[in-house]
Order: sequence, then structure tokens, then C-alpha cells
Amino acid sequence: MGHRVGLLLFLHNVMQTFVAADHRYRPLYDRAVGAQITAQLRLAGYQPDSGVPVVLLSYSGGAQVAAGAVGALHAQLRSPLLLIMLGGFHNGANDLTHAEHVHQLTSANDRIERVGTWIFPQRWRLFRRSQWNRALRAGKITVHRLDPATHVGPRSYISPEAHLPDGRSYLDRTTDTVIAIIRTRYGATAATDTGDRSP
Repeated sequence: MGHRVGLLLFLHNVMQTFVAADHRYRPLYDRAVGAQITAQLRLAGYQPDSGVPVVLLSYSGGAQVAAGAVGALHAQLRSPLLLIMLGGFHNGANDLTHAEHVHQLTSANDRIERVGTWIFPQRWRLFRRSQWNRALRAGKITVHRLDPATHVGPRSYISPEAHLPDGRSYLDRTTDTVIAIIRTRYGATAATDTGDRSP
């Protein structure tokens, strides 16, 4: 039963991703998501033009949503934006000009992410003028390998059961990687703003 529920949730997320990626709906969808994120940040006390970085951590099809929100967030918050895509399933069509950097967390065993690179032409290296390939050439994308994790299941990126030779769970490694990315880029600011709340 749990497997069926997981499959239904996955298929729902895939459909949401295709809606967000569809060129007919994408501009409206992207603006709406950007407005929602902005509203929630302001409710939490975020001040536009403060220079405090905003980190968008996305998983699977959430990468499509996060990449799409970049333009609206930049326009409304004028803040540094960092994208971290975990197993990112996206079409590569969104303009990433206003993202400071994109970190792609991936694995050779992530078949679902690989499908995204096959079915969306803008992810193909042949389409050099696509937004994704422009960001690649600009050095804006850093790839982090989390082999041998899978996209979903008991050996996924966020599995607390699967373990590495060093004893850490796959979830621990993913968490460590995300924290290291943020601290490397914004270490001094993050320590000051959060009181360095170490995990």
C-alpha cells in the first residue's frame, strides 16, 4: 500500500512539473510561485535589499519550480539567490541570469534525473543557446556527485537507512553537502545571522 501511495505522489509531482515546464503556463506559474515565496519570506521578517542571501533547495521536479521563481524573486527581493537542485528534474528553459550559482546534486544511479536530460531538448548540449547551457558555459553550475544514491526508494538521496562506508546515512551525506555548500559561499554571513546553529 505504501509503495502505491508513493507512486501516486510521484506521478502527481511529475504532472505538476510538466505544467510548470509548459511554455503556455510557465510565465504565470513562475510569477505566482515567486510571489508566494516572497510573501512567506516577508512574513518571516525578510527585508528586500538587505543583501541576505536566499537559498532555494529543491528536490526532483521542485528544481523546475525553483528555477522558474528566480526572475520574480530577483525583481521583488533584489537579493543574492542560490539554487541547490537535488536530483533536479527540469526542462532547462528558465533564465538563471539572476541566480548567483546553481549546485546540482546528482548520482549516476539517478535514472529519473537522467530521463529529464533526455526528454527536454533544452538540456541537450546540442542546444547551445538554451538557458541551461548558457549557465553551464558561464561557469554558473557546479555538479556534486552523490553516488550511488537513487532518486527514490530505500537507497535515495534522503534515505536514513542506506549507509556509506564511513557510517553516515545517505540522508546525513546529503545534509552535510547542502550545509557545506551554503557555508562555503555564505559562511561568515550565515554564522552571524543564525548564531552558527550547527547541526
